[in-house]
Amino acid sequence: MHVTFLCHSSFVIEAGKNIVLFDPWLKGPAYHKQWYLYPQPEDISLAEKADIIIYSHGHEDHMHPASMDLLNKKAKVFFPFQWRAGIKKYFNYKGFTDCTEALNFKTYEINDVKITFLGYSLESVIVVEYKGEVLVNINDALNSNHENATEYLLKKIKEKWAKIDYLYSGWSGASYFPNKVKYKNKNDVEVGKIREQFFAHNFCKFSNYLNPKTAIPFPPGFVLLSEENQWINEVKFDREIVPDYYKEHFSTNTVINFLFPYPNDLIVSHTLTKNSRMHGLSKEEITKDYKTIYAKEIIEAQKIAYVDSNYVTELEKKLNYWLNKNKILYSETVLKDAFFSIELTDTLPTKFIHVWYEGKKFKTKISESDLKDKKVSIRTKAILISYSLSKVWGGDALTIGYGVNIEMYDELSLEKNLDIVCVRLITRYPMARKDFFRFPARAFKYYMKSPSIATLWLKQKITLKPYVNKFPFNERDHWISYNKCDLCKVCKIPEVF
Repeated sequence: MHVTFLCHSSFVIEAGKNIVLFDPWLKGPAYHKQWYLYPQPEDISLAEKADIIIYSHGHEDHMHPASMDLLNKKAKVFFPFQWRAGIKKYFNYKGFTDCTEALNFKTYEINDVKITFLGYSLESVIVVEYKGEVLVNINDALNSNHENATEYLLKKIKEKWAKIDYLYSGWSGASYFPNKVKYKNKNDVEVGKIREQFFAHNFCKFSNYLNPKTAIPFPPGFVLLSEENQWINEVKFDREIVPDYYKEHFSTNTVINFLFPYPNDLIVSHTLTKNSRMHGLSKEEITKDYKTIYAKEIIEAQKIAYVDSNYVTELEKKLNYWLNKNKILYSETVLKDAFFSIELTDTLPTKFIHVWYEGKKFKTKISESDLKDKKVSIRTKAILISYSLSKVWGGDALTIGYGVNIEMYDELSLEKNLDIVCVRLITRYPMARKDFFRFPARAFKYYMKSPSIATLWLKQKITLKPYVNKFPFNERDHWISYNKCDLCKVCKIPEVF
């Protein structure tokens, strides 16, 4: 295999007659112009002529619509089989005609290239084999996923592929949590750094368990340009210290070869050829570099396109509809706690939408003053909420796109994860239970192809309905309320900052 790194989570494998492309986000922004590629790709000519294109999942920074327009429409496209229908129709709409919804744990072979998907919920690990070499791409499917699912998938990988040549992994966080959640005495930068270390630590943990010959973390592949979010660009964990970190905290006798490619770098026979202009740049130079490249976009990111009162009135109607549609996601006990306000930052004067649950339904009210005794505050743009409700996956603009600021006011609300509840209620996502009833044969097929992992996922959805995102699946309030020392202890990571 010859592996060329492109950008973000995208790279190309040259394997005999085949050019295999992973998760191409190659141009333009994502998440409603909130994420911008950095480092940018330096040469995408291989990507443009790829004859096999593999998508790990449907997030916009992996399955990027504008980037599809650059690709070979005769390529064989692989996407994980999921409980939702419609992906083939979408690829056909984008011009691709040869599309395979890859079943879990089934191996597909094309000209001596073997491709296997191992999925959990809507994300997946991909294993590619070619002439005895094995490449495992866990992208961002495991670094922040539920512990039980992570352990299950790692075990399955090791059972089937005892010898792994290359392990590729996502590196940093992609969620409003915890960076955009405010709480008394919380140090955002300190917590942000520990969170990034947590992901780096997970990468080392996966590497230690799978023991690949070469382990490769993707560089942080995007920057945020709004002034209030630029600090998040600066807290990323330094990939270059991984070998020393691994030796100190995992194995002093490691033989794993850690490589750190940038765009246009080539990996052949476990050796990195440095072709990228990025090598040798300091953190200060990288900051200056992206601010130069995106100078115009940074100016645009600070501008506010104000909306009028009619827009807010229509937004309230839309919110009211979706709040009451989304209420089936949670138990009555959880819904009664959802007493929150939404501050709209693109209105003059600033307007608030109050939200509360009464008489088994959600009610809303537009006001020019904030809500007293609220449990959660959400600060965002009216235009972003409207966008998030306009399409099935629109909520990603708020959650993954860092489009919200959330204020929490008490320990109990943190323990109940009310930020998740309130944000989910005002966003639009597909609902598994509805799709199961709409497409029962598909749901049954999804379940039967991987019953153990599907049962785990369903158990989480059903049994945790009254206890949002709680242990053992994803305990998380410590990220907001703990101090640095205690946070490292509970996350079982060393204190290095």
